[in-house]
Amino acid sequence: MTNKKFKIVVAYGTRPEIIKLAPLIIELRKRRNVELVVVNSGQHKEMVDDLELFFGIRSHYRFEVMTPNQSLNTILSKIVNETSRLFSKIKPDLVFVQGDTTTVFAIATACFYSGIKTAHVEAGLRSGDIYNPYPEEFNRRSVSLISNYNFAPTKASANNLIKEKVPRSKIYITGNTVVDALNIVLAKQKQKPGSSGLTKRILITAHRRENHGKGIENICNAVKKILSTRNDIEFIWPVHPNPNVVGPVKKILRDSDRVTISAPLSYIELVAEMNKAYLIWTDSGGIQEEAPSLKKPVLILRTVTERPEVITSGFGILVGTDIKKIVSITNRMLDSKSVYKKMVSGKNPFGDGRAAKKIVDIILR
Repeated sequence: MTNKKFKIVVAYGTRPEIIKLAPLIIELRKRRNVELVVVNSGQHKEMVDDLELFFGIRSHYRFEVMTPNQSLNTILSKIVNETSRLFSKIKPDLVFVQGDTTTVFAIATACFYSGIKTAHVEAGLRSGDIYNPYPEEFNRRSVSLISNYNFAPTKASANNLIKEKVPRSKIYITGNTVVDALNIVLAKQKQKPGSSGLTKRILITAHRRENHGKGIENICNAVKKILSTRNDIEFIWPVHPNPNVVGPVKKILRDSDRVTISAPLSYIELVAEMNKAYLIWTDSGGIQEEAPSLKKPVLILRTVTERPEVITSGFGILVGTDIKKIVSITNRMLDSKSVYKKMVSGKNPFGDGRAAKKIVDIILR
């Protein structure tokens, strides 16, 4: 047994990244032969600060890269430069990144040019369209090419990597760490799932660039259509602050009864709302993964998804922003207990909540 301590960096910058990397950080802390360094790129400031506090994480280094209205190119170049300077000083043996954000792509690129090994958590997700979602599909494909370890959440994700000629020796199927994180949150909340009373609640989250404009308007009009024909439904929509989202939502739905339009929720609050919801409408990738763990059906407000497992397992239906499709499928699920029960009776395709331990065991083995 070697006495060498491995210097491992875990790097994140956005809310989805810290959610899915928190279980990994917690697991790495338990290992005696690991010197852990946590790096925060600063891409999402306030949202990440709250989660660091919740999970008991303190970043050793934090970049100050965000300024108003800057381009993706500017963010990318800043993070690459900050990463290169830091890593040349601390010299890590391995760097963990997660997902497909600009932070992930920038840090992995800096590692590649510096000859530092990288491990990609949640590798192999693919929509098949490099512009949808943009720029995430490009980011995740690129990171897979340069990572020394690709931790695929499912067999389908691993197969995507194999098709792209990623060496099999660099691919490991571990489940998704989002299940680990969700279990931590649920254990702290101790909240019973389900809506109270006779009114069923539908949670909506929608913010992606491809839905700006007509897409968001269609979602709002689908809400109005359902409310005009039913009195057993209420909606809650924590609205993204982007003017392309909050503008049309408030304009179309501000006078609608049984619609709660709120500011964005913290992750902890969002989990609580998902747990209370009868049904979820979303264009979020993370919520597609969390819904099966909570046994909630989800209508996916996108034309393609890089998480097809949520569909094949029965928990999700791809509806895009087609008003008729959203309304008809929602009504069918509200009216038929058997349809609803069938959707939520499948096995969680994203793992058993032990992904972080599997990943750390692989690295240290």
